[in-house]
Amino acid sequence: MPHLPFACDCLRPQDCPGGGSEASHGGHVGPGASGQQVGDGLPVHAGCLREGPQADVPFGHDPGERGGDVLNGGGTGVGELAVGPGFRIAGKLARRRSPVHATDHADALLYVKIATNPFTGCLTSQWDWSVTLSSQVSARIRDYRPRLPRDRWAPVADQVRATVAAAAPVTCYEAGHLLHVVGRLAVWADSTGLPCDPGLWLRTETIDAFILIGLAGRKGSTRQTFRTWLRRTREALVWVQRGEAPPVRIAANRRPQPPYEQGELARLRGWVELLPGRARLDGLALMALTAGCGLTPGEVPAVRGSDLRVIAQGMVVLDAVWLERLVACRAPWEQTLAELAAAAGNGYLFRPGRKVEAAKNLVSSWPARHKPHAGLPSLAARRLRTTWIVDLLRQRIDPALVADAAGMTSAAALGPYFHWVPPLAPRQAAELLRGPRP
Repeated sequence: MPHLPFACDCLRPQDCPGGGSEASHGGHVGPGASGQQVGDGLPVHAGCLREGPQADVPFGHDPGERGGDVLNGGGTGVGELAVGPGFRIAGKLARRRSPVHATDHADALLYVKIATNPFTGCLTSQWDWSVTLSSQVSARIRDYRPRLPRDRWAPVADQVRATVAAAAPVTCYEAGHLLHVVGRLAVWADSTGLPCDPGLWLRTETIDAFILIGLAGRKGSTRQTFRTWLRRTREALVWVQRGEAPPVRIAANRRPQPPYEQGELARLRGWVELLPGRARLDGLALMALTAGCGLTPGEVPAVRGSDLRVIAQGMVVLDAVWLERLVACRAPWEQTLAELAAAAGNGYLFRPGRKVEAAKNLVSSWPARHKPHAGLPSLAARRLRTTWIVDLLRQRIDPALVADAAGMTSAAALGPYFHWVPPLAPRQAAELLRGPRP
């Protein structure tokens, strides 16, 4: 595996702990005084990271035994039998801003060595750089012990600590988080028979296999977090010289789609009522389950007629075991939903002709096939659910109750939806603040 960019183990408290920087070949490392931001300077040659054992990072080493201001040792390349002069430059390593870092750069030392090939007479410059971790982060890495049997952790422990020590200065995650995710990946890789090599652990295909197989059964958000942290760790180590370019970062817009206006929702319902045959029933089911019950697009296909109950005064509740929450249908959709449930029986409410519970694009393909007439927006399950949430918030229903009915972990997830909730009128606000008379 490539030599990790961690050239000295002297500990300086003034250095940033577990920093967050852009992975770089040195394009942002250049000469400069302490505290001065340096732009593009001396480029670091891709061949600077020499091959060598991971023992080059001595975690139990006494910081006082070796200084950080000497050039790296190590042999030359094939045929390079003579090593010429070398020098060192203090510079800066740019990184992404993070709440845990006071600056947008980390102090770095850039080492340059000149080697001569006696057969060709060519000179080769070898570039290497180092960033020193703080004593607190160094101690955390050295002392880390996961809650795993010793026989599972011991074979990969040193390599996990070395990987995190190299990546911690140039990622935006704390060392404790990196130790957890890299450690889990390493233990899983070792159990599958992969060699104890971070270069193999952090390859894209290994990470993806770990997410799909090693974390099977975990929540989707947990698996996504692990995948993000591991990919950022890989990028931080700048292993593009192995023939793999860093993956393209794809970010989805997390802002919810805007709600339908009251008039738009009424006209869309009228349009669906005029559709022929099965299209009408499917359209009404989609609207009743999203705008009436607040279900997500992924939950709509699983609803059967037997999952719905009509209780006192015509109230319709969805109390399915697989849903893991109780949902009461909004009053304007009660009668429609009750009729759809009675007609479906034990079958699916939405598109019952299918043979599987869910299929790719099952919900989104229906609006794609049925376009409303001019002047009406297209039907979208996510916008219908947003309309349900915003309508409840506009009626000042307890946000904790709304979040629970929506299947959210806490009311904090409703924050983006308050953008469409107008403030109370001064008189209404005053009456609520005053409260009832004793």
